[in-house]
Amino acid sequence: MTALIVDDEPSAITDLKNVLISLDPDAGIMSAEVADDAISICREHDFDVVFLDINMPGKDGLALAKEIRTIRPVVNIVFVSAYQQYALDAFRMYASGYILKPAMRDELSEVLANLRYPIKKETKGLFVRCFGSFEVFYDGETVRFNRSKTKELFAYLIDRRGASATTAELRAVMWGDEAAVQEKQRVHFAQITRDLRNKLKELQLEDIYEQNRDSYAIRSDRIPCDYYMALERDPRSLAVFQGEYMSQYSWGEMRLAGMIEDYVQMNKP
Repeated sequence: MTALIVDDEPSAITDLKNVLISLDPDAGIMSAEVADDAISICREHDFDVVFLDINMPGKDGLALAKEIRTIRPVVNIVFVSAYQQYALDAFRMYASGYILKPAMRDELSEVLANLRYPIKKETKGLFVRCFGSFEVFYDGETVRFNRSKTKELFAYLIDRRGASATTAELRAVMWGDEAAVQEKQRVHFAQITRDLRNKLKELQLEDIYEQNRDSYAIRSDRIPCDYYMALERDPRSLAVFQGEYMSQYSWGEMRLAGMIEDYVQMNKP
Protein backbone atom coordinates (compact mmCIF):
# COMPACT_ATOMS: atom_id res chain seq x y z
CA MET A 1 0.00 0.00 0.00
CA THR A 2 1.11 3.56 -0.73
CA ALA A 3 -0.39 6.43 1.23
CA LEU A 4 -0.17 10.19 1.65
CA ILE A 5 -1.11 11.75 4.98
CA VAL A 6 -2.01 15.45 4.96
CA ASP A 7 -2.39 17.15 8.34
CA ASP A 8 -1.15 20.45 9.77
CA GLU A 9 -0.34 18.70 13.07
CA PRO A 10 2.91 16.66 12.91
CA SER A 11 1.84 14.58 15.89
CA ALA A 12 -1.36 13.56 14.09
CA ILE A 13 0.70 12.49 11.07
CA THR A 14 2.95 10.40 13.29
CA ASP A 15 0.02 8.76 15.07
CA LEU A 16 -1.76 7.81 11.85
CA LYS A 17 1.46 6.62 10.25
CA ASN A 18 2.16 4.32 13.20
CA VAL A 19 -1.29 2.76 12.94
CA LEU A 20 -0.91 2.26 9.17
CA ILE A 21 2.46 0.58 9.62
CA SER A 22 0.99 -1.71 12.27
CA LEU A 23 -1.51 -2.86 9.62
CA ASP A 24 0.95 -2.97 6.72
CA PRO A 25 4.63 -2.96 7.69
CA ASP A 26 5.61 -2.64 4.02
CA ALA A 27 3.46 0.45 3.39
CA GLY A 28 5.07 3.36 1.57
CA ILE A 29 3.94 6.51 3.38
CA MET A 30 4.58 10.16 2.59
CA SER A 31 3.22 13.23 4.39
CA ALA A 32 2.52 16.93 3.97
CA GLU A 33 1.53 19.63 6.44
CA VAL A 34 0.14 22.18 3.96
CA ALA A 35 -2.16 21.86 0.96
CA ASP A 36 0.29 23.17 -1.64
CA ASP A 37 2.87 20.55 -0.67
CA ALA A 38 0.22 17.84 -0.91
CA ILE A 39 -0.70 18.96 -4.44
CA SER A 40 2.96 18.93 -5.52
CA ILE A 41 3.47 15.45 -4.09
CA CYS A 42 0.34 14.13 -5.85
CA ARG A 43 1.58 15.46 -9.17
CA GLU A 44 4.78 13.45 -8.80
CA HIS A 45 3.52 10.31 -7.05
CA ASP A 46 0.56 8.00 -7.34
CA PHE A 47 -1.02 6.69 -4.14
CA ASP A 48 -3.50 4.01 -3.17
CA VAL A 49 -4.94 6.22 -0.42
CA VAL A 50 -4.74 9.90 0.56
CA PHE A 51 -5.69 10.70 4.15
CA LEU A 52 -6.87 14.31 4.52
CA ASP A 53 -7.44 16.24 7.70
CA ILE A 54 -10.56 18.37 7.21
CA ASN A 55 -9.74 21.25 9.55
CA MET A 56 -6.55 22.84 8.25
CA PRO A 57 -5.59 26.51 7.99
CA GLY A 58 -5.95 28.04 4.55
CA LYS A 59 -7.35 25.35 2.26
CA ASP A 60 -9.37 22.77 4.16
CA GLY A 61 -9.46 19.07 3.40
CA LEU A 62 -12.71 19.19 1.41
CA ALA A 63 -11.34 21.80 -0.98
CA LEU A 64 -8.02 19.99 -1.21
CA ALA A 65 -9.79 16.74 -2.10
CA LYS A 66 -11.35 18.38 -5.17
CA GLU A 67 -7.92 19.45 -6.41
CA ILE A 68 -6.36 16.06 -5.79
CA ARG A 69 -9.18 14.39 -7.70
CA THR A 70 -8.37 16.50 -10.78
CA ILE A 71 -4.82 15.11 -10.64
CA ARG A 72 -5.62 11.55 -9.54
CA PRO A 73 -9.27 10.82 -10.44
CA VAL A 74 -9.35 7.28 -9.02
CA VAL A 75 -7.37 7.76 -5.81
CA ASN A 76 -9.04 6.72 -2.56
CA ILE A 77 -9.61 9.75 -0.34
CA VAL A 78 -10.20 9.14 3.36
CA PHE A 79 -11.12 12.13 5.50
CA VAL A 80 -9.79 12.38 9.03
CA SER A 81 -11.48 14.64 11.56
CA ALA A 82 -12.14 15.12 15.24
CA TYR A 83 -15.78 15.89 14.39
CA GLN A 84 -18.62 13.87 12.87
CA GLN A 85 -20.55 16.74 11.28
CA TYR A 86 -18.52 16.71 8.07
CA ALA A 87 -19.40 13.11 7.24
CA LEU A 88 -22.27 13.90 4.84
CA ASP A 89 -20.11 16.45 2.98
CA ALA A 90 -17.49 13.72 2.61
CA PHE A 91 -20.07 11.28 1.23
CA ARG A 92 -21.15 13.81 -1.40
CA MET A 93 -17.57 13.88 -2.62
CA TYR A 94 -17.58 10.07 -2.96
CA ALA A 95 -14.93 9.62 -0.32
CA SER A 96 -13.60 6.16 0.42
CA GLY A 97 -13.97 6.64 4.14
CA TYR A 98 -14.35 8.97 7.10
CA ILE A 99 -12.57 8.30 10.37
CA LEU A 100 -12.51 10.14 13.65
CA LYS A 101 -9.36 11.19 15.46
CA PRO A 102 -7.55 9.51 16.99
CA ALA A 103 -7.64 6.75 14.37
CA MET A 104 -8.22 3.35 15.92
CA ARG A 105 -6.57 0.30 14.43
CA ASP A 106 -9.81 -1.66 13.93
CA GLU A 107 -11.56 1.30 12.36
CA LEU A 108 -8.69 1.98 9.97
CA SER A 109 -8.50 -1.69 9.04
CA GLU A 110 -12.21 -1.58 8.16
CA VAL A 111 -11.68 1.49 5.97
CA LEU A 112 -8.85 -0.16 4.06
CA ALA A 113 -10.92 -3.30 3.55
CA ASN A 114 -13.79 -1.32 1.99
CA LEU A 115 -12.12 1.25 -0.23
CA ARG A 116 -13.94 2.60 -3.26
CA TYR A 117 -10.95 1.50 -5.36
CA PRO A 118 -9.73 -1.66 -3.61
CA ILE A 119 -6.03 -2.24 -3.16
CA LYS A 120 -4.98 -5.51 -4.70
CA LYS A 121 -4.29 -7.96 -1.92
CA GLU A 122 -4.75 -11.58 -1.01
CA THR A 123 -8.05 -12.19 0.76
CA LYS A 124 -9.70 -15.55 1.13
CA GLY A 125 -13.24 -16.51 0.34
CA LEU A 126 -16.33 -14.48 -0.52
CA PHE A 127 -16.97 -10.81 0.15
CA VAL A 128 -19.93 -8.80 -1.15
CA ARG A 129 -19.73 -5.01 -1.46
CA CYS A 130 -23.01 -3.09 -1.60
CA PHE A 131 -21.77 0.40 -0.67
CA GLY A 132 -20.78 2.23 -3.83
CA SER A 133 -21.30 0.01 -6.84
CA PHE A 134 -22.32 -3.59 -6.22
CA GLU A 135 -19.40 -5.99 -6.59
CA VAL A 136 -18.66 -9.55 -5.56
CA PHE A 137 -15.13 -10.67 -4.65
CA TYR A 138 -13.66 -14.10 -4.16
CA ASP A 139 -10.11 -14.56 -2.85
CA GLY A 140 -9.53 -10.86 -3.48
CA GLU A 141 -10.52 -11.02 -7.16
CA THR A 142 -13.65 -9.53 -8.73
CA VAL A 143 -16.18 -12.20 -9.68
CA ARG A 144 -17.12 -11.91 -13.36
CA PHE A 145 -20.69 -12.88 -14.19
CA ASN A 146 -21.55 -14.13 -17.67
CA ARG A 147 -24.60 -11.88 -17.88
CA SER A 148 -25.26 -8.47 -16.33
CA LYS A 149 -28.74 -9.65 -15.32
CA THR A 150 -27.22 -12.58 -13.43
CA LYS A 151 -25.26 -10.11 -11.34
CA GLU A 152 -28.38 -7.97 -10.83
CA LEU A 153 -30.36 -11.02 -9.70
CA PHE A 154 -27.72 -11.81 -7.09
CA ALA A 155 -27.64 -8.13 -6.03
CA TYR A 156 -31.40 -8.07 -5.50
CA LEU A 157 -31.32 -11.26 -3.44
CA ILE A 158 -28.52 -9.78 -1.33
CA ASP A 159 -30.71 -6.70 -0.83
CA ARG A 160 -33.54 -8.97 0.37
CA ARG A 161 -31.26 -10.28 3.16
CA GLY A 162 -32.56 -13.83 3.12
CA ALA A 163 -36.22 -13.05 2.40
CA SER A 164 -37.47 -14.99 -0.60
CA ALA A 165 -38.58 -13.40 -3.88
CA THR A 166 -40.93 -14.86 -6.48
CA THR A 167 -40.32 -15.18 -10.19
CA ALA A 168 -42.87 -12.44 -10.90
CA GLU A 169 -41.21 -10.04 -8.46
CA LEU A 170 -37.74 -10.63 -9.84
CA ARG A 171 -38.86 -10.27 -13.45
CA ALA A 172 -40.67 -7.03 -12.61
CA VAL A 173 -37.55 -5.65 -10.93
CA MET A 174 -35.28 -6.45 -13.86
CA TRP A 175 -37.57 -5.78 -16.82
CA GLY A 176 -40.68 -4.00 -15.59
CA ASP A 177 -44.20 -4.98 -16.54
CA GLU A 178 -43.73 -5.53 -20.26
CA ALA A 179 -46.46 -8.01 -21.16
CA ALA A 180 -45.50 -7.97 -24.85
CA VAL A 181 -42.19 -9.65 -24.13
CA GLN A 182 -43.44 -11.90 -21.36
CA GLU A 183 -42.45 -15.15 -23.07
CA LYS A 184 -38.99 -13.81 -23.91
CA GLN A 185 -38.60 -12.79 -20.27
CA ARG A 186 -39.54 -16.28 -19.12
CA VAL A 187 -36.82 -17.90 -21.21
CA HIS A 188 -34.26 -15.23 -20.31
CA PHE A 189 -35.05 -15.53 -16.59
CA ALA A 190 -34.55 -19.31 -16.69
CA GLN A 191 -31.14 -18.74 -18.28
CA ILE A 192 -30.19 -16.21 -15.63
CA THR A 193 -31.16 -18.41 -12.66
CA ARG A 194 -29.26 -21.32 -14.20
CA ASP A 195 -26.28 -19.03 -14.79
CA LEU A 196 -26.29 -17.90 -11.15
CA ARG A 197 -26.42 -21.49 -9.89
CA ASN A 198 -23.50 -22.43 -12.14
CA LYS A 199 -21.40 -19.47 -11.06
CA LEU A 200 -21.92 -20.20 -7.37
CA LYS A 201 -21.17 -23.88 -7.99
CA GLU A 202 -17.96 -22.87 -9.75
CA LEU A 203 -16.96 -20.93 -6.61
CA GLN A 204 -18.11 -23.80 -4.35
CA LEU A 205 -20.74 -21.54 -2.83
CA GLU A 206 -23.88 -23.55 -3.64
CA ASP A 207 -24.92 -23.50 0.01
CA ILE A 208 -25.61 -19.74 0.03
CA TYR A 209 -28.33 -20.00 -2.64
CA GLU A 210 -31.81 -21.47 -2.28
CA GLN A 211 -34.13 -22.01 -5.24
CA ASN A 212 -37.49 -23.74 -5.17
CA ARG A 213 -40.29 -23.87 -7.72
CA ASP A 214 -41.23 -20.20 -7.42
CA SER A 215 -38.98 -18.96 -4.65
CA TYR A 216 -35.44 -17.59 -4.67
CA ALA A 217 -33.30 -16.51 -1.72
CA ILE A 218 -29.78 -16.38 -0.36
CA ARG A 219 -28.45 -17.44 3.04
CA SER A 220 -27.52 -14.02 4.38
CA ASP A 221 -25.97 -15.52 7.52
CA ARG A 222 -23.28 -17.14 5.36
CA ILE A 223 -22.32 -14.06 3.33
CA PRO A 224 -19.71 -11.50 4.48
CA CYS A 225 -21.16 -8.18 3.32
CA ASP A 226 -20.57 -4.51 4.21
CA TYR A 227 -24.32 -3.78 4.13
CA TYR A 228 -25.05 -6.56 6.61
CA MET A 229 -22.36 -5.31 8.98
CA ALA A 230 -23.92 -1.84 8.94
CA LEU A 231 -27.37 -3.28 9.66
CA GLU A 232 -25.91 -4.90 12.76
CA ARG A 233 -25.07 -1.36 13.92
CA ASP A 234 -21.38 -2.13 13.84
CA PRO A 235 -19.73 1.06 15.19
CA ARG A 236 -17.25 0.79 12.31
CA SER A 237 -20.05 1.50 9.83
CA LEU A 238 -19.00 5.16 9.86
CA ALA A 239 -15.85 4.01 8.09
CA VAL A 240 -17.67 1.70 5.65
CA PHE A 241 -20.74 3.60 4.41
CA GLN A 242 -19.87 6.11 1.67
CA GLY A 243 -23.32 7.51 0.87
CA GLU A 244 -23.97 5.16 -2.04
CA TYR A 245 -25.71 1.81 -2.28
CA MET A 246 -25.67 -0.50 -5.31
CA SER A 247 -25.32 2.62 -7.42
CA GLN A 248 -25.76 0.88 -10.80
CA TYR A 249 -29.30 -0.27 -9.95
CA SER A 250 -32.16 2.25 -9.86
CA TRP A 251 -34.20 0.03 -7.55
CA GLY A 252 -31.53 0.57 -4.85
CA GLU A 253 -32.38 4.27 -4.50
CA MET A 254 -35.29 3.76 -2.10
CA ARG A 255 -33.14 1.62 0.16
CA LEU A 256 -30.40 4.25 0.08
CA ALA A 257 -32.74 7.04 1.20
CA GLY A 258 -33.73 5.11 4.29
CA MET A 259 -30.15 4.11 5.02
CA ILE A 260 -28.90 7.69 4.95
CA GLU A 261 -31.65 8.74 7.38
CA ASP A 262 -30.84 5.83 9.70
CA TYR A 263 -27.14 6.54 9.40
CA VAL A 264 -27.50 10.20 10.39
CA GLN A 265 -29.58 9.22 13.43
CA MET A 266 -27.14 6.47 14.40
CA ASN A 267 -24.10 8.73 14.29
CA LYS A 268 -25.48 11.77 16.09
CA PRO A 269 -23.22 12.85 18.97
